[in-house]
Amino acid sequence: MARHSNTDDERRIGDLSLDELEAVVEERRRVERARAFVQADDTQRFNPITVQPNEKRKRRRRRGWRDNLLFLVEVAAVIGLVAIIVLAVGNLQALNLEFAQSIRQQQPQSQDAQPATNVSAAVAQTAQELPGSSFPSAQDGELPGSSSPPEALPASLGVSVQKAPALPPPTPGAESPTRLVIPAIDVDWPIVPGDGWEELKRGVGHHIGSANPGERGNLVLSGHNDVFGEVFKDLEALKNGDKVQVYVGGRLFTYEVRAKRIVSPNELAVLQPSREPIVTLITCHPYRVDTHRLVVIAQLIP
Repeated sequence: MARHSNTDDERRIGDLSLDELEAVVEERRRVERARAFVQADDTQRFNPITVQPNEKRKRRRRRGWRDNLLFLVEVAAVIGLVAIIVLAVGNLQALNLEFAQSIRQQQPQSQDAQPATNVSAAVAQTAQELPGSSFPSAQDGELPGSSSPPEALPASLGVSVQKAPALPPPTPGAESPTRLVIPAIDVDWPIVPGDGWEELKRGVGHHIGSANPGERGNLVLSGHNDVFGEVFKDLEALKNGDKVQVYVGGRLFTYEVRAKRIVSPNELAVLQPSREPIVTLITCHPYRVDTHRLVVIAQLIP
C-alpha cells in the first residue's frame, strides 16, 4: 500500500513542469526551516531587540538656600525698579502741577474783558524751526520747544564751542497777546513773547514775527505738553468748534477750532502767514515721546 503511494508520488512529480518543481522545493525548504526553528532551544531562537523606556526619571534638583536667596533678591530688585519708576512719574506730575499753579497765581486775571476788532498786521519773520516741542531744537530747520537742553558736542571731536548769549525777548507791545484760555481743556495760561527754551518755561510762547490777536495773519502760540506745567497736555482732545480765547490785556479775541494735524518737526509750513486771521497752537507729540508736532488751527470769529 505504501509502495503504491510512492509510485503515485513519483508519477505525479514526473508530470510536473520545471517551474512547479522549483516551487515545491522552495515550499519544502520553508517547512524545514520552520521545523528547525520550533525544535531549537531558547538560546538559539531569534529574540527581537526592543528599547525599554527608562522608568527611572531624573530627579529634579532641589533648590538650596542659595537659590532661594537669589530668587528673593531678583524679585526685590524688580519690585524696587517698578517702585522707582512709579515714584519718578508721580514726582514729575506733582512738579508739573505745582509749576502750573505757580504760573496761574502770578497771572493777573482780567474780569472785564471786552471783544476787540482787528488791529494792524505785524511784520512776518522767517522761522528756522517750529516751536512747541518738549526738547530744545538740535539743528536749524526743526521745530523748537524741547524738554531738555541741547546736547554738547562730543569731546573726541576736539572742538570747543561757546554758547552765544541769548537775545533778550522783545518788549511786548500794546497789541501783543497776554493770556490764553481754552475752556474745553481747562487751559488758562499767560502768553510770553518768544518760543525758545527759556521762554516756554514761563508760559505759552508767542512766535516772534507772527500776527497779533485779531490781525489778518497767523498767530502762532506754542507750549510744552509734558514739562513745565504741561500746558498743552490735552491739546489733542480739542475738536472742531471748540473755542480758543486770546487776550490782549482786557480785550478778548475768540477763535474757533477748524483743523488738527500731526506733522514732522521740520514742517515749517504751519508758520507761514495766512490771509485769514487764525491762531496756530503747536506742541510736541506723542505725550512723552515727542517725535512729531501736534498742530491745532483755529479761525477768528466775530
